[in-house]
Amino acid sequence: MTTEEDPPVLFERRGPVGIVTLNRPKTLNAMSEGVADSLAEFARELDMDEAARVIIITGNGRGFCSGMDVGTMGTDPNERRKPSMSWPRPRPDQQPIALLHNLNIPVIGAINGVAAGAGMSLAIGTDIRIASDQARFVPLFVKRGLQPDFGGGFVITKILGAQRALEYFLTGDSISAEQALEWGLVSRVVPHEELMATAMELAERLAKGPPAAMALIKRTVYRAESGTLEQDLEFGSFAQERLMRTEDFTEGWKSFVEKRPPNFTGR
Repeated sequence: MTTEEDPPVLFERRGPVGIVTLNRPKTLNAMSEGVADSLAEFARELDMDEAARVIIITGNGRGFCSGMDVGTMGTDPNERRKPSMSWPRPRPDQQPIALLHNLNIPVIGAINGVAAGAGMSLAIGTDIRIASDQARFVPLFVKRGLQPDFGGGFVITKILGAQRALEYFLTGDSISAEQALEWGLVSRVVPHEELMATAMELAERLAKGPPAAMALIKRTVYRAESGTLEQDLEFGSFAQERLMRTEDFTEGWKSFVEKRPPNFTGR
């Protein structure tokens, strides 16, 4: 059982494979400043660790990552349930998805449950994604009066194409692991109880490969895409901060807390 004092992210080493586990199960591993900072710290350490060959990222408990933790956001004392601002986002090149993409080693996402909002962006930011049959992918940004951030809009649009990505983001509809597989968001779906064993089997296989060649293969694949992730991250940070000052964002927050459908007004 975890407590408030438990670290938000755990790290375990199994030979050349590093396992990074989001460790806030009571919130379905919601993204917080502590989670983002810990992911950045581990990424920097692993990037300098010549013995590390592969990383697996997963979540503790029923969820992978349920998105930004609204409980870590400030509240306006003059208006009940009104958020005042989010926790400060890291600069674009220090956000989790950029750090994962820039690592010289493969990053496997073992998606064990719901991946929503910023958590979905984190999941899709891994290099190879294996999903439990219990996983769900939820782009809930629009339901909070927000737009995709943490690089999710960039990467998912590259995979889905503009038309499908627009329908996905504008509706905010959840999709199953099997639908994510059909769309190409994950490489395979396995029974839940086999997820970590499958991820470890792949990680151990990749760990046996030539590190320099694999690093350059990773760079080649990402350089093949048009546009830059940095541009998306910069705009996402700018747009998100502006959106967090709108009434629709406040309404999205309040409807979530009050467990009711939102009533957006366009203000």
